[in-house]
Amino acid sequence: MGVEELGLYDFLQLVRTRRRTLGWTMAATTIMGLLIGIFSRPMYLAESVLAPLTAGTDGQSIEGLGSSLGGIASLVGLGGKNGATDIDQNIAVLRSRALAEHFINKYQLATVLFANRWDEGEGRWKKGLPNPIKVRLSRLLDSLSGDTSRVRPSDAAPTPDEIYRAFDKLRSVDRNEKTGLVTLGMKWHDPIVAATWASEYATAANNYIRAQKISEAERSLKYLEEQIRETSLTEMHGALYKLVESETKQSMLANVREEFAFRIIDPATAPELRFSPKRAVLLGIGLMGGFMLGLGIILVQNYFSVMRIARGG
Repeated sequence: MGVEELGLYDFLQLVRTRRRTLGWTMAATTIMGLLIGIFSRPMYLAESVLAPLTAGTDGQSIEGLGSSLGGIASLVGLGGKNGATDIDQNIAVLRSRALAEHFINKYQLATVLFANRWDEGEGRWKKGLPNPIKVRLSRLLDSLSGDTSRVRPSDAAPTPDEIYRAFDKLRSVDRNEKTGLVTLGMKWHDPIVAATWASEYATAANNYIRAQKISEAERSLKYLEEQIRETSLTEMHGALYKLVESETKQSMLANVREEFAFRIIDPATAPELRFSPKRAVLLGIGLMGGFMLGLGIILVQNYFSVMRIARGG
């Protein structure tokens, strides 16, 4: 009987005949999945729910001033209704690399993210010889991409890009389009640390955006004061003073309101259940993977058996 003539009934009979091979394969992959689930470091996900806030300016009045002053209002960032734009920009800051690096540097997370490269006793990054495999692979990739080859020691200080990418894998920012609420998530091996990071990151975002707004308001006020001194038109003076009033309110709001860009609706708490690895999922994958692998082994064994019989005949 050739392989191409193997029907469903013959296939089921073949599996039944070699069920031990299928059973051992399924058992091996299931045990492997269980061991991975047991010995892998658990990862916990802590989440904070945030409500984006606007700056609180009167859009209609600013829009009227913008039309009367031409480009001056737009130069100071008050050209029209920009509440939705402010929210989008704040969420973009929440996802940005600049805020991530600010948070990493403030809390010195590089040594936490790359603890295996950090020498706690010496208080410095470890030094080691370059990995020969990484050297050859790096040279091959550099030759293909045209980049300058630069092989660092295998356990040397991580680059800023490595640190950011490691942190970005732990951070998640999701916006609910219906409610507008933002879910900020942080993953780490310690649930308390994950919850702390999620809470502190929201606070860092508010402080970071507030500092930007205060700096922008100060520059705008300085510019408007120069325009007031230089212009002689009474109508322009009145409009410029209203812009100064609006910018002053912005600066006061930024200085007073701690939750400037995001109000924390549901603060993060230390999770009790692990985010990964999910042992049930690993067991299921091991079981199904073993089943598929076992069927493949049985078919390969049958193929060689048929070929051997055919050659003998």
